[in-house]
Amino acid sequence: MMAKTNDEIFSLRSLAMDRAQARENLKIDTAATRERLKPSSLVSEARNKATQKVGKAGQKATEGLKAHPVITATVAATAAMIAMRRPIARLIASQKKSQPDQSQPDQIKE
Repeated sequence: MMAKTNDEIFSLRSLAMDRAQARENLKIDTAATRERLKPSSLVSEARNKATQKVGKAGQKATEGLKAHPVITATVAATAAMIAMRRPIARLIASQKKSQPDQSQPDQIKE
């Protein structure tokens, strides 16, 4: 049997150490992936991302409101009128019912 050279022995030893390190890295990555894929972790991550997006959208909206106050006031007034159209219509209808019809002049009865 022929003895291996020191270079071959060191090379095999280095390869074995690399494989052991790769196995350990794989175990760590697998554990991290399992943790990340738990439903509670996925829900938490989704909630955090949604919170960040809503925060950014709110900030952009606030900046837009400050940049265009006249347009903002117009849109707000229009939205209020649309939201209140039924109560306003009821109010007008009740006012018409409570007032006598003044379109015809009073006729004197004999």
